[in-house]
Amino acid sequence: MHAHYDQFNKSRADCSSEEIAKGECFGGAARQVTPINKLRNTHLNPLLFDASDQGQGTLFYALNKFNATYRLMNRLKYDAMTIGNHELDGWPECLAGFYEKLKISAVCANIDMSKNPALAKVVKPYTIIDKFQLGVINYISTTISKISNSGPTMPFMDHAEAANKYVKELHSLAIKHIIAIRHNSYNEDQQVAAQTYDLSMIIGGNSHLYLSADILEPGAGGLYPTIVKNLNSQSTYVVQAKLWGKYIGYLDIKHAADGSVARLSGRLVHSTTEITGDPFMKSQVAQWSSKFTELGDKVIGKLATDLIYLDCKIGECLFGNPITDALLYERRRIALDSANIAFTNSESIRGGLKCGQVKIRDTLVDFPFSNALVDIALAGKQFKILVAGIFGCKSLVNGDKVGSFFQVLCSHVNYRPVPGSLTTRELVNIDVKPSVEEWIPMDDDKEYKIITNECVTCGGNNMLHLPIDSPLLVSLEDTLVSYFKDLSPSMPVLEGCIRDIWQVKTS
Repeated sequence: MHAHYDQFNKSRADCSSEEIAKGECFGGAARQVTPINKLRNTHLNPLLFDASDQGQGTLFYALNKFNATYRLMNRLKYDAMTIGNHELDGWPECLAGFYEKLKISAVCANIDMSKNPALAKVVKPYTIIDKFQLGVINYISTTISKISNSGPTMPFMDHAEAANKYVKELHSLAIKHIIAIRHNSYNEDQQVAAQTYDLSMIIGGNSHLYLSADILEPGAGGLYPTIVKNLNSQSTYVVQAKLWGKYIGYLDIKHAADGSVARLSGRLVHSTTEITGDPFMKSQVAQWSSKFTELGDKVIGKLATDLIYLDCKIGECLFGNPITDALLYERRRIALDSANIAFTNSESIRGGLKCGQVKIRDTLVDFPFSNALVDIALAGKQFKILVAGIFGCKSLVNGDKVGSFFQVLCSHVNYRPVPGSLTTRELVNIDVKPSVEEWIPMDDDKEYKIITNECVTCGGNNMLHLPIDSPLLVSLEDTLVSYFKDLSPSMPVLEGCIRDIWQVKTS
């Protein structure tokens, strides 16, 4: 749910009173309770699982960490959950404290917990639900070390290898019915399903994809459920339910004696205003949020247009330009020559903004990771290698997946599409503008001063294959507050910072 315990709008920002009145809001903890209780009361043997990333994303987490989360999850009586990368934003010690308050099983099979006794006490590789003789194995993406604060005490193992190991162990305990909960990408889940034995179902979440029974439905990223043949040549059913509690996944499953699926049906429940929220949970959310409403509602500036953050995942976006502009503004307030280029990972942007007032809560919700600004220096050749890896979705240095797109200012990054690929592009060249002069090609041997954030410099999203140890400057949230206060109303436009070279030639 990414801490979205209150309802949100189509831009995934907090709902205004007008949007609530018009029925334009989704999700929220109260609307989780109602359909879950209804399904429990109308079906035999219900179980409730969570594929994690409950924390991080709103002021509920930013200011109170897991205090609301564990209360909600205990209220809903979950049966098991796995670890997500955002469960580790507060480091393993914070996660261990959270799990100690949960009345459910926390499981993850592909992390060696021996180096972290606090987590080893509360996280196990699997759990058995005795009533149904059901084994539940959980695993997490091995890229988590590049996108979280997991630290050195949590070494990761291959997903399929770990799953097969514990499937075999469960078989030795006469457990034949086995499912997996994971925090991994949808594509990787399908790969794991094909590389494992006897997993009847994989419940996932990290891709934030909407799956549909109708693959032609607009917005569908795959089938619900997606069927993959495993190493037994039996069907493994892969499911997930988009993000933020906007949907609740429901499956009715019957296992055969050999552990395979004899019957399965299900759907996604859309959490719209047609669902009446649970009154008690509504009051709980109001009580939790009352502690930060005054701070969050403080107005810091104005926006002249809507900013949609999903655009930032695939190219230059309106939201990217005020962010990178704010980075340069902050540094150049101190020294005009302190930065040549502003650069940020798009994954640091977690929500959109609507035209109108900008509030403190917007900076904390849309940029929840407490990132600080960092100065780094890269040779032109190094910067090109970094960008080329992002375009190709794979680092040119270590060969691992790059997990984010980027936003940039004070450079023209020119690319060409790769024929036959929907996701990869090829870097053509990069132009820079040293001052008021014309744009010139980036010099491979020249060193460029770049202002970015600490997620990038710590190796996050595998953009930089090795962390860069640089002093932390002011926080990104404080930078944005100053920017909007000083330069409102903000009227961002696309500036051609990231360009398809063929479009440039024909324009």
